[in-house]
Amino acid sequence: MTDTSAMQSAPQPMTAPLFYSSIEPLSATLHKGFKVRGEGDYAYAANTNTVPLTVPEFTMASRHYPILLLGDDLIPTAAVGVQPEKNLFVGADGKWEKYSYIPAYVRRHPFILLASDDDRLTLGIDTAANSASASARPLFGSDGKETEVITQAMDFANQFHGAFLHTRDYSEALKKADIVTDCTLEIEPVPGQRVNLGSFRRIDEEKFKNLPDATVLEWSKSGFLHASYFLLQSMNNWDLLLNRAGMVNPVA
Repeated sequence: MTDTSAMQSAPQPMTAPLFYSSIEPLSATLHKGFKVRGEGDYAYAANTNTVPLTVPEFTMASRHYPILLLGDDLIPTAAVGVQPEKNLFVGADGKWEKYSYIPAYVRRHPFILLASDDDRLTLGIDTAANSASASARPLFGSDGKETEVITQAMDFANQFHGAFLHTRDYSEALKKADIVTDCTLEIEPVPGQRVNLGSFRRIDEEKFKNLPDATVLEWSKSGFLHASYFLLQSMNNWDLLLNRAGMVNPVA
């Protein structure tokens, strides 16, 4: 993980979300001729070691990454590296490692939903993502009409927003149940010498097992119980992640 301060911090506020530099409401007038990177290019995600997740992703993400809870808001987050600004799943060619789950937060970029004054959501774009590469995809045709890129982006952004709201409810449920504990990740590079890689929060397994019956029933109906099992299971991925980074196994 990163240093302790980074591990304990939630993702950046929505005024400057992770990966985004300059966000504007998408406009055929302002963004005519604008192109975004080709499919499968995730070079922009190479310089991070954590990526936010939503609850519906836990099933797939728990196969590959430890899922942490960061910040006071307990934001579910995939650990994709153990060193600052190093994503172990993005290669020099900008490709995400084959067969590894790519978080929806990553796939959504450079698009994002923006709230207007009347609480309506409109599609925004990170203007820093304008691309001149040969594989770049135009947002608008020569006739000024939206291309399929925008249609698909809007559908995906709406799905992500719904998942985000569900995830926010899950984090609130975890806080209410008071079953989250602080955790420190340590390695032992040489016998007797421990190195602290950072701190995060996770579900306390014993507290989880002792949840009141009413809470278990409620969480079963909402999908929170299912999500919690996968979150706990994901902790088994620390060995894989540290091995990928060329580090020794974590100290229990």
